[in-house]
Amino acid sequence: MVGGCDRLGPVADPGAAGVAVLALGTVRVDAPSVTASSVIFLTPQTAPLALPYVSGKTPGVGFTITSLSLTDTATVGWLIVETQ
Repeated sequence: MVGGCDRLGPVADPGAAGVAVLALGTVRVDAPSVTASSVIFLTPQTAPLALPYVSGKTPGVGFTITSLSLTDTATVGWLIVETQ
């Protein structure tokens, strides 16, 4: 178990890392640990069709990962880091 993450999917236990699968180029990740100052790192786990990026972030709720390809179904690893 790394960084408090103990399962796959778009929902984090209050941890700061996980894996999400894009559907039609996007996925909403439920991550209550996200704050306004969070930096979210993304790492494709399967070959993406285009660059995935964080397209939105709502403190206390989560964030959205979007690909530049609307047909992307890549698996994306994510890690939330808090900044001061």
